[in-house]
Amino acid sequence: MGWHRELLIGFDLETTGTDPREARIVTGAVIEVRGGEPMGRREWLADPGVPIPEDAVAVHGISNERAAAEGRPADQVADALADVLTSYWKAGVPVVAYNAAFYPRTSDASQMSQEALVGGALR
Repeated sequence: MGWHRELLIGFDLETTGTDPREARIVTGAVIEVRGGEPMGRREWLADPGVPIPEDAVAVHGISNERAAAEGRPADQVADALADVLTSYWKAGVPVVAYNAAFYPRTSDASQMSQEALVGGALR
């Protein structure tokens, strides 16, 4: 059985925009997959603390009103994501991140632990 049939973690973010120097986390998702089948999913909704531009809302569907009403502070979401990703990385579980090169440069990345970013969870 190949490594791709074992437990894998999919990771994705939706943000306030496409400029990684300015983008803030709006949603984060982690999905557990084994043998190509989803096993579990965790999602976080953040209040990015800045307005979400209409073009970003058109991509992910999260309005400013919803983020403000239902979202947790972005730093708490970033910390929760870092904790989850770090735990998988420490267990040796591969993390597959959509558009991973973008994440370490997002504005909220400073809130994510150095262990998750530099230690390998997003490699």
